[in-house]
Amino acid sequence: MILFHSFILVVVGLAFEARIAGSCKGASVCCRRGGEAEAAMTRALDDPRCRGAISFGIAGGLDHALPTGSPLIASEVITSAGTVATDLRWSQTLLAACPTARHAPILGADHVIIEPQEKRDLFETTGALAVDTESHITALMAKERNLRFAALRIVADPAHRKVPQAAMSGLHPDGRANPRGVLGALLRRPHETPALLAIARDTWRARRRLSSALMMIGDDFGLPPREIPAATTVIEVTGDEVLAGAP
Repeated sequence: MILFHSFILVVVGLAFEARIAGSCKGASVCCRRGGEAEAAMTRALDDPRCRGAISFGIAGGLDHALPTGSPLIASEVITSAGTVATDLRWSQTLLAACPTARHAPILGADHVIIEPQEKRDLFETTGALAVDTESHITALMAKERNLRFAALRIVADPAHRKVPQAAMSGLHPDGRANPRGVLGALLRRPHETPALLAIARDTWRARRRLSSALMMIGDDFGLPPREIPAATTVIEVTGDEVLAGAP
């Protein structure tokens, strides 16, 4: 009997996150934004070879006690449509591989949380320790399909740090860095240079911690691989559609 290898869908928002996740065997990485992200995720999650989805990357801290580089394994993801619990067994496997990680709620938001006061308010009202812009979408789409779901995030900007407007100009729609956008923003707001440098340092530390965490987790993001009979209908997942095109 012919068998197809299954895969884990890894949802990220930034090109460097995609490069890190792409080094993991058994992972298909979605690095898109807006409608393109939802379309790519739909194709992957509806593929019978997909056995789970994980939200992976950096996050903004909401708890002032968490410094840059703090690893988090979500116990649940808070969305505008309610709370979605993560798969307990999968999360426990991730926690065993990352013993310093906190097991706690993560908030999903449709936009980057910039102001420290808003971060403080969200922490007090939701209890989430961090926030990102992919986990809520991934959680809801996985839940609709009764697929296993997990989230692994590393705190980049701590709760007390304001995200400068110049940083918001630093990304292309596919998550790649946009140096020209940052330079143009700094020419308009030169006073943001120190804050931008601080964010860059935070991101670099979080990036290194993210890479280290994945090395400890190993292949298949902690889910043992399985094979699926070829008799099952297979929807092809092509590289340009789902796999991150991060140069």
